[in-house]
Amino acid sequence: MIMKNNIIKILRNITLPAIVVSAMMVVLILAPGCGKEAGGAGRMKIAADIVPMADFCRAVGGEMVEVEILVPPGASPHAYELTTGQMRFLADADVMVTVGLGLTPWAEEILSKAGNPDLATVAAGDAIPVAQLIPAALHAQGGEAGEAAYDPHVWLDPNLARYIITAIRDALIQVDPQNALIYRENAAAYEEELAHLDAEIRGEMATLSSRKFIAFHSSWTYFAARYGLDQVGVIEEQPGKEPSAGEIAELVEKIESQGVRVVFAEPQFSTRAAEAIAEESGGGVVVEILDPLGDPDDPASDTYLEMMRGNLAIIVEALA
Repeated sequence: MIMKNNIIKILRNITLPAIVVSAMMVVLILAPGCGKEAGGAGRMKIAADIVPMADFCRAVGGEMVEVEILVPPGASPHAYELTTGQMRFLADADVMVTVGLGLTPWAEEILSKAGNPDLATVAAGDAIPVAQLIPAALHAQGGEAGEAAYDPHVWLDPNLARYIITAIRDALIQVDPQNALIYRENAAAYEEELAHLDAEIRGEMATLSSRKFIAFHSSWTYFAARYGLDQVGVIEEQPGKEPSAGEIAELVEKIESQGVRVVFAEPQFSTRAAEAIAEESGGGVVVEILDPLGDPDDPASDTYLEMMRGNLAIIVEALA
């Protein structure tokens, strides 16, 4: 703005026809600014479906962005209803970032209701090569048409999270190209953090005496595949659908026959079924809580990196 005012003063001192000077001044006054302002009112507004996606957006955008989390801590992303305030934020947002891959099946519907045709959308999971995606459990079993083809919990593998960072970076550059260098530098720095996290996890995994576990549902499939753990079974093949007596009996049999020592539950869901399975397994089986989503108000999981390190500590203690 300072530079623009100086140019206007110069124009006034140049001997040109008045109509030419006036026209040039109007163009300068109406011209857009130089991109978003760091920490200012002009920050890019981003709506992110879950806490880790919001943290990724802040890591890439830094002070240039304002991020709204759509699914709050403790809620399940699979079946969440947005509040009126969240819909208002979406109506005025610049970017919406979701995991995609069927994690939030309501996302497409709310986009049509937001009334924001200029909203740039990013389904970050689409940036991950198909060869690195794992088929969703129901899809692999020949589930009904419309079921997600791939497991959506890709962010729990730090190596796949690097693809997500790239997708977010490119979206922010598209919306705000003037600050492309900032977004590139932030993304590169965060990708280094993810590489350090990956190395840390690999080092801890080498110390384990057991690698088998039962999960509440398929959240940890990618993590297990990346780091050599054995997910023997899941309590809920479909989120929100409690296991039948027969399915519980099958899980108990797997625990006893394969020497599973731990059942990992999640804070977003009741632990009742996990505790029942552990109890019926004849003792020696513990229930531990792994959080795949994190909580910005909890210092132990207020960022993706802290969340992952907190979960890593629990996994190592349970399987040591």
